[in-house]
Amino acid sequence: MSFSILLSAVASSLLLPPVSPLLLCLAGLLWRRRAPRTGAALMLAGLAVLLLLSTRVGALWLIGPLERQYPPLKTVGDAQAIVILGSGRIDQAPEYGGLDDATPLGMKRLQYGAALQRSSGLPILVTGGSPDGSPESEAEVMARILQRDFGVTVRWQERQADTTADNATWTAAMLQANGIQRVLVVTDSIHMPRAMRAFARTGLQARAAPTLFLAPARTGVTDYLPGASHLQMASYALREWIGQAWYRLRAGLTP
Repeated sequence: MSFSILLSAVASSLLLPPVSPLLLCLAGLLWRRRAPRTGAALMLAGLAVLLLLSTRVGALWLIGPLERQYPPLKTVGDAQAIVILGSGRIDQAPEYGGLDDATPLGMKRLQYGAALQRSSGLPILVTGGSPDGSPESEAEVMARILQRDFGVTVRWQERQADTTADNATWTAAMLQANGIQRVLVVTDSIHMPRAMRAFARTGLQARAAPTLFLAPARTGVTDYLPGASHLQMASYALREWIGQAWYRLRAGLTP
């Protein structure tokens, strides 16, 4: 694992729930000696944020604006290829003989990419390196699963990318060398805004093909109850908001 990937992982751990609200509580606890009211307020704020983001309603507050930026794809239009972005791996899945497998999130991307390929006949590129230091790239894992589970053959494998920005950069280089300019980008709806921002910088004409929409048409009573899965969704969405902010900041700093 490279130092930059490790640094990113540490920063994410500190900035995202549940650690960030707990750090706010800790700050309040330490502050109580100097300013009891301020310290108590910080502690209550940390607990309130943690509880709010642990509910589905709280998570959807972060998820909804991300999902609404790119609606479901209606037609492939004049696209020349389908690009499916990697999403980590399950190491040495025992049910598959110890081979690495896709995460549930990654499987949804592969499922939709396969459906698009079957309906359009367009060739597929999968992109993903080995940010965790695994000997097999995410692209190789994705290609194997597409063939095994969906009977879909991958045309290109981009095996170097460790980040979303890398996905876009290395994909563009590979496809443009093969005369491809117009692509469909497949990733989940929460990740799509950041992915499209990255692809916009490459020169490819990218169209969003999002999958896995989580925001429901209506909410129920149980959506206001805390749950670990809701906190996980909120953390993922917040990571995307922070990622977009970082992209904007980096673009502003680049001459």
